[in-house]
Amino acid sequence: MTDYFSIRDPEVGRLIKQRSRLGSRASGYASLIFGLPFVETEATDTMATDGKNIFFNSTFVRNTPDHELLGVLLHEALHVSLGHHLRRGNTDPKLWNVACDFAINLIVKDSKMNLPDGALLDEQYRGMTADQIVRALSKDKDKEGESEKGNGEEGDGDNDKPSGAPENFEPAGEIWDAADDDGDPLGGKEKADAEEELKRDIIVADVVEKATGAGTITIDGGVLDQAKSASVDWVEALADFLDQAFGSEPTFAKPARRHLWTGNYFPSYQGVGGGDLVIAIDTSGSVSRDEAQQFADEIDAIRENIQPDRTVVIYCDTAIQRNAETGEQFDEFDSFEDIVVRNINGGGTRFDPPFSLVEQEGFEPSAFIYFTDGYCRVREGTADKATYPVLWATTGVEPTFTEGEEFGEIVEVSLN
Repeated sequence: MTDYFSIRDPEVGRLIKQRSRLGSRASGYASLIFGLPFVETEATDTMATDGKNIFFNSTFVRNTPDHELLGVLLHEALHVSLGHHLRRGNTDPKLWNVACDFAINLIVKDSKMNLPDGALLDEQYRGMTADQIVRALSKDKDKEGESEKGNGEEGDGDNDKPSGAPENFEPAGEIWDAADDDGDPLGGKEKADAEEELKRDIIVADVVEKATGAGTITIDGGVLDQAKSASVDWVEALADFLDQAFGSEPTFAKPARRHLWTGNYFPSYQGVGGGDLVIAIDTSGSVSRDEAQQFADEIDAIRENIQPDRTVVIYCDTAIQRNAETGEQFDEFDSFEDIVVRNINGGGTRFDPPFSLVEQEGFEPSAFIYFTDGYCRVREGTADKATYPVLWATTGVEPTFTEGEEFGEIVEVSLN
C-alpha cells in the first residue's frame, strides 16, 4: 500500500514515511494520527486536521523538507491529543488557531524537531492551555483597541473546505473543527462521544508508548497533564455550561449530576437564546466580595456571546439578603450592564432560599449558577424546584445533597 501511494501520490508517500519516522520518535503521538487518512485539498495552504483526517496542500508538502514535515506531523498530533478540534466553542477560528499554535509549538521545539519558518513561538505562553492563551491574547487586543474577528471578507467558497477552516490564516498546520460526514460541526451527543473516544485513544496511545519502549517524546511527558488540565479549566467549563444552556439543542431539564470535564456536556432546557441568567452568591464568611466580583467578571465576558435578556443576582446566607437601596430581594442587570457585586456580609449558609425565590417570582431561567464555598447540604425538595440547568461553582468543596436528590453540574473554581 505504501508503494502504491508513493508511485501514484508522491506527496502522500512522503507523509507516510515521515509518520513512520514519528513512530520511532514519539510512538504515542504517532498512534493518535496513524489511522487518519491523508486528504489533499486546496482549502489550506499548508496542512490541517479535524481529528478525523489530515489535510494537506500538495504544493506545501512538495516544497517542505522531510525534517520539517516530521515536525508538522507532531504539531498536528498535538492538536489532536489536546482535543483542539473539539474545544473551540465561540472563539474566532483564527484566534483559536493562533492560541493553539502558541500552546503546542513550544512542545515541538522542546522535542528537537523542526517547524517551517514563521511558526508561532513565544516563551510567555509556556505551560498555558489554548483557552488561557485566548484570554491573554484577547486582553492584549482590547488594550490595543484592535479586533481579533478578522477582516470580514467572504470566504472563497471552495466545496472541499471542511467546516471550521478559518479564513486567511497560514500556520504550519491548522486545526479545524470536528465535523460530521456532511461537513457540519459536531454538537450535542456527537461531540460528547468524540470527546470520550479521544480520551480512550489517548489512554491507548499511552499503552502503546509503554509497550514499544521506544521513542524520546512521551505522551505523559507533560502533554498528557496539559490535556487533563485543559479539560478542567473552570472558565472553559463555565463557558461550556452557558453555551449549552443558551444554545439551540433542547434536551433534558435535570440530567444526572456529573462533572463538566468528563466530556458529558450539560444539556440546555430552553433550547433557545435569550431568557434569564440567574446567579446566586453565597454570602457566608468564606466567600469574599473580591472573589465574587472576579467570578462575575468572567461571566460578563461570556455574556457577550450568550446574550441573555437579563441577569438576576441573588445574595443569600441563611436567608435572602435584600438590596439596602432598593429593598428588592435580587439585583437585575440588562444585557448591556456589567455585573457589580454588592458588599458581602458573613453569616451561615442555606442553599435553598434562592431556588424558592426563583419559583416565587416566576422566573424562568435559561441557566442558574450558584457561586459558593460548598459547605452546606441542599435540603429535600429543592431538586423538584430546579427545572432548569444548574451549575454549582464552588471555591471549596462539593455541596452535599439529600439522598436521591442530586442535581446540576459542579465545577471547582480556583481564583487568584
